[in-house]
Amino acid sequence: MSRAAIPALNVRWHDGRLVGRVITNGPTYFAYDEAWLARGHNLSPITVPFTNATFRQRADGFDQLPGFLSDCLPDQWGRRIMDREFSALDVRATPMRMLAWLGRRGIGALTFEPALGGDDRAASWAAVTPALLRREAQAVMREESVRAFAHLQRGGTAGGALPKATIARLKDGSVLVGGDVAAAIGAHPDARLGLLKLDCDGDSAGRETDGRLEHATMAMARACGIRTATTEIMRDTAAKRTRYHLFVERFDTIPGSSRRVHLMTLAGALHTHRLDYRHLLLTTRQLTRDQTEVAEAVRRMIFNVRAANADDHGKDHSFLFDETTAQWTLSPAYDLTLNADEGRDYLGLTPSTFGSAPRLTTLAAVAADAGIGRDEFDQIDAEVSAVIQRWSEFAAAAELPAATAERAAAIHLGVANSLATEVTAKRGKRRKLWE
Repeated sequence: MSRAAIPALNVRWHDGRLVGRVITNGPTYFAYDEAWLARGHNLSPITVPFTNATFRQRADGFDQLPGFLSDCLPDQWGRRIMDREFSALDVRATPMRMLAWLGRRGIGALTFEPALGGDDRAASWAAVTPALLRREAQAVMREESVRAFAHLQRGGTAGGALPKATIARLKDGSVLVGGDVAAAIGAHPDARLGLLKLDCDGDSAGRETDGRLEHATMAMARACGIRTATTEIMRDTAAKRTRYHLFVERFDTIPGSSRRVHLMTLAGALHTHRLDYRHLLLTTRQLTRDQTEVAEAVRRMIFNVRAANADDHGKDHSFLFDETTAQWTLSPAYDLTLNADEGRDYLGLTPSTFGSAPRLTTLAAVAADAGIGRDEFDQIDAEVSAVIQRWSEFAAAAELPAATAERAAAIHLGVANSLATEVTAKRGKRRKLWE
């Protein structure tokens, strides 16, 4: 990997077409390519002008990049691996260098060139086991040499805080780790591409990495009528105790195809991380222009509140762009799990909108602002509530420990009781329901 500064990068579509360029002469700028402006698509309709003017990101928290490019970069876990690699080479993690490090290995339809380390690392996929990836993740957390996690350097580019790897699952049960979708599908057309969330020790914050709770919560969300990513537990019996890794199938790829789908998070769309559910519902209406998608967003809002998911932040809600129809839709829901009892101050949309004691009237008011009337809201809420009361079925199917399942059930009941409490406003003072 070169230590030289990178003055410019090409941003390309999954099929090789030039989307634009990122340049730096101190500040970092993005500009669409003229040919893309003529025949391509507006990839960030709300905040990035679809013109030949250069764009400079001035909002904090996006690495000086437009939100739809910042969305391509890894979050805490992938950045930890990237930073370790940069530190070993004594180079600084600039926005340009981070995009070049990602190359063709990111989530979504965009790729960046020239890639640091050339194309070989992106194109190569290596056979691994979940146990090997778990050991490498623990090496990362113990801050061992970069040589101790060589496979995660190749496929550890995904976002989120906890350990994970980009993998391909083959029909014979074997697992490959890597990054470039085209290379994986070219060699293995039947491969299932996804992220493997690793169940391992070593997290300094003591966060739960056993995938069964999230798997059960995702199954419950599907039963509520929510479109979700497909999840599956992968058992690892190579350690002293059985580990439960969670495989999450990617939804930014087309099965059997090297084509990738453009993805933009809510935070990336609006260029802010200070968000609540009103932002999600109104942005869904603005981007999709489809009230059924708004109703889907309301269903997710109700579910996250009732299922006690307090970490539903702006990067846990995304939109997909279909280049054949030029239509935006909500992506399948992901990262749904119970976490409200972990003793942390989460910045998710649920606590930001409703605080620690949500009321059903408050949720209904937020939905009404986006055009979902009370009758439709009550119908959606009744459907979600009825499924969450069946929590024990989903917990049993996921083989959750009884204590974990019972704790979750008690939390669900507490939320339900809070929602049923009437809001009382002081006389002479109008209560703001969602501010």
